[in-house]
Amino acid sequence: MEENKEGLPSAGDGFKGPLKLPGAGVLFGRSWDLYRKRFQVFSLIYLFYLGPIMLISALCYSVWKTFPHPLNPLVAAWIAMGVLMAVLISLWGQWAFVYAISEPGLAAKALFRKSTQTLKKFTWLYLLFAALTIAGFVLFIVPGLILMVWFSFSFFILAGKGKTGLNALLESREYVRGFWWPVFSRLAAVWLPAYALGYVPGIGPLVSLLFMPLMVAYTYNLYGDLAAMKGAVREPTAGQRKTLAILAAAGVIVTVSAAVYTARHVDLKAIWLEGAGQKAAPAPKLPALMKPSAPKPPALKPNTKN
Repeated sequence: MEENKEGLPSAGDGFKGPLKLPGAGVLFGRSWDLYRKRFQVFSLIYLFYLGPIMLISALCYSVWKTFPHPLNPLVAAWIAMGVLMAVLISLWGQWAFVYAISEPGLAAKALFRKSTQTLKKFTWLYLLFAALTIAGFVLFIVPGLILMVWFSFSFFILAGKGKTGLNALLESREYVRGFWWPVFSRLAAVWLPAYALGYVPGIGPLVSLLFMPLMVAYTYNLYGDLAAMKGAVREPTAGQRKTLAILAAAGVIVTVSAAVYTARHVDLKAIWLEGAGQKAAPAPKLPALMKPSAPKPPALKPNTKN
């Protein structure tokens, strides 16, 4: 089968390829092969991705633990800057994985440079994706799942075609159109195990991190199969972009409102320190029968001398 300029197999316009997507087992096997071939590059991404995040997290935690609550504005600003840096590094790591998968011939140095130069576009797309899915989950979960599946290929569209923002999201939706259930079932086959692995005591977070590029490769292979089956898809309309923008704005409002409410009504420091075992447990209450009673004053004897 021929390949297009993005490196994806293309069947031309319309449905000229097979009308059935490969099963999850086939997709996983192909993804595992790609994972093994690019493991050296993945290891370098992990090194530049996790090292700074662990250092920043340790520094923020030590400051958060040391200074009394409420924190003074300078310390709070320092912690906020650290969190922002950690988030940006995390986004860069995820974006680098997308490039490492979608451009398997790209060397590590060129990959790092390219992912850094386009990080702003990825961040904007990521924020839109997050705002839309949050708005969907607020509407009783099912709409959130629908939106997640619709937009799951948007990052590969940005990497391969350079389409940004709402255009990338809506093009991803066009690829999924007519195949939502097949796409959902294949994505769930890898999403659910990855989610469960994150809760394994002790090694869960580490295994989940190692599983991340495999999930990216799996999603990319699924996107490539859909692109081969559908070929060119129609461009989004102005009305579709407007509707999506309104929904994204609703997601932003919900997120900001939740953050403000949490900051005003929840003692995050107490929760964090308690979760880390730094807060002493309250003394157990004694049953009523075991409580020591206060000593009774001595009874006064009547004065009989007159």
